[in-house]
Amino acid sequence: MSDNRIKVALFGAMGKMGYVVAETIASTNDIVLKSAVEAPGHPAIGSEIFGVTVTDNPETALSDTTVAVDFTNPSSSFEHLKLCREKGTGIVIGTTALSEEMINFAKDSSKEIPVLISPNMSVGVNLLFRIVKEAAEVLKDFDIEITEIHHKRKKDSPSGTANKIALIIKEVREGARVVHGRAGMVGPRNDDEIGMHSLRGGDVVGEHTVIFAGEGERFEITHRAHSRKTFAMGTIKAIRFLATKKQGFYSMADVLFGQP
Repeated sequence: MSDNRIKVALFGAMGKMGYVVAETIASTNDIVLKSAVEAPGHPAIGSEIFGVTVTDNPETALSDTTVAVDFTNPSSSFEHLKLCREKGTGIVIGTTALSEEMINFAKDSSKEIPVLISPNMSVGVNLLFRIVKEAAEVLKDFDIEITEIHHKRKKDSPSGTANKIALIIKEVREGARVVHGRAGMVGPRNDDEIGMHSLRGGDVVGEHTVIFAGEGERFEITHRAHSRKTFAMGTIKAIRFLATKKQGFYSMADVLFGQP
């Protein structure tokens, strides 16, 4: 009897996000975890996770795989993307702080394989992206500040989501520039600033607020993630979407709204 389920190779399977994705895949009927990959030397190598043995061999892991999913780190994601391109396997990348070089390589690779990159897989955050764009267009004279808070173990700052928000605003407001924090006698705020403020502490999964401050009023948009399950459910949507594609460069906006 043939197995028509979407077969997934999961890179970073034992990380905080990777494990929740694996757990969520295990609860679906149309997707199966085919392989789980971790870095060489990881203590989980050889152990079992949701019916598969954790391996440190990414090339073997891609055998008989429909879609690869990557929640690792920028350098590892780059290598996994290269391997997927060689193998002809589509890949969903949720890793943040990717370099411009990798983004360009991903776009070039998307001519041969389907590639989906998103700094945040949450449905709510991707709706926030759309609202921010509209707000930035309408509230032209308002000052904009971005704040984000994550758990104390998060390595990159600002978050990939906060950087994406800033990029969206810069596309709407020509000449806008990001200012990271303020200290000392910095003088009055300039009109072209996008304030960026990162907080770290405790076990906060993720919270982002975009503030539009005008004369006599303030408009704020906030998204709070209470569980990594939120991102995992978005990842499941991305897997199903990418499994239907032969090539192309995609984001979660394509998955959720059918457009960038």
